[in-house]
Amino acid sequence: MAKKKKRPDLKHCKVRFSTHPKAPWRVSYKAERDGQTITLRKTFATEDAAWTFAEEQDTEISNHGVRYGDIPPEVRRAFDFYRDEKAALEAIGATVPRIEDLIAEALADIRRTHTTRAENALPVAEAVALFTDYKQTRVGTRQLADLKDRLKRFAQDFGTRTMPTITTADVEGWLSSLRSRRNPAKLTESPLLGPLSRNHYRAALHTFFKFAAAPARAWCERNPVSDLEPEKYETGEPEAYSTEDAGKIMQTALNQKPELVPVLALGLFCGLRVSEAAQADLGKLPKDGEEFRTTGKTGPRMAPFTPAAKAWIAAQTRRKGKAWLKSQRMLVDAMQELYTLAKVEAIDNGARHSFITYRTAELRDVARVADECGNSVSTIKNHYRQLVTAEAAKKFFAIRPEKKNAGKKKIIGIEEGRKSA
Repeated sequence: MAKKKKRPDLKHCKVRFSTHPKAPWRVSYKAERDGQTITLRKTFATEDAAWTFAEEQDTEISNHGVRYGDIPPEVRRAFDFYRDEKAALEAIGATVPRIEDLIAEALADIRRTHTTRAENALPVAEAVALFTDYKQTRVGTRQLADLKDRLKRFAQDFGTRTMPTITTADVEGWLSSLRSRRNPAKLTESPLLGPLSRNHYRAALHTFFKFAAAPARAWCERNPVSDLEPEKYETGEPEAYSTEDAGKIMQTALNQKPELVPVLALGLFCGLRVSEAAQADLGKLPKDGEEFRTTGKTGPRMAPFTPAAKAWIAAQTRRKGKAWLKSQRMLVDAMQELYTLAKVEAIDNGARHSFITYRTAELRDVARVADECGNSVSTIKNHYRQLVTAEAAKKFFAIRPEKKNAGKKKIIGIEEGRKSA
């Protein structure tokens, strides 16, 4: 029979066997917490592990007292470092303060720094204003307008809060609560924004807080948006307006929203993105040419100036300045109201999608359409080539406003317009 291992006598620790199925060996010892002596217990799976810990703990308490028994290892290492450095410094004649004085001074300095930062911390509204001013000469007009619009909304909700107090939870909660601002007067409660729209707001906030947290500014200690990943969302196949719906949209715009006609014409019949159409200079559109220069997110390109687009632009009294003279937000709201008046379901970026769809069917030249629209050949092939027929394309590009001398403004019937085109 194996001889039982002899265990040392312990003064401050006790080792006992319990009925716990996984960790039956228990070590109990005294420690001090908040000025009170308490008993701590630690369990082990094996007897040897329990005794090893008990011996070490017993030695520590014997050498340093009960209070030391509950000091975390990192604190002990800090004390050992202080002791060694103190000895080395005193050996060269330096005077070293007591460890408690050093700690008290360091903590007081941290408190002063924190208080100073809190007192001088920028309010969110002021930080947003400084950020957008900085971006004035560093981003394009469209991107600047988008940043201002999204950050203005954030500043309205958090403007009086200081930058260091904004947490990741604050941003996450705010993003999830965002609702559509389209036609607020016509809805008791507008719907929540979708994942794609929330991602756009998240991107704007990420840029803002990254700027704010940079060491050169240090308006906040870190970027609270960096811990929020973009949301996943599904993108469907691009849709196009039918020739009937396109006619309804243009007729309604002509009769009730004439300020939208240039933007719609450049989108439906030239393939411009909404942002490109809104910024287009009407005075620079050619009178007799078949193309014009535009600049968008894919860079400058030559866009087609189709006969349909020419007819719609020529039908307007205003021939100079930007196609849209108001803000991007007002454009979105006006478009939404137009679709409601026309009784047509809005399609996201539907004007451009419609142009690409019908233009591809009309020309049967994917590379040319891709070049005209600032898109890739593969995208045109995969998503637009098989949607409509050439006959439908003829009807689409035959949509025209009636000539001025014909009296009341209206759109010529599609078949009639096709015959006369």
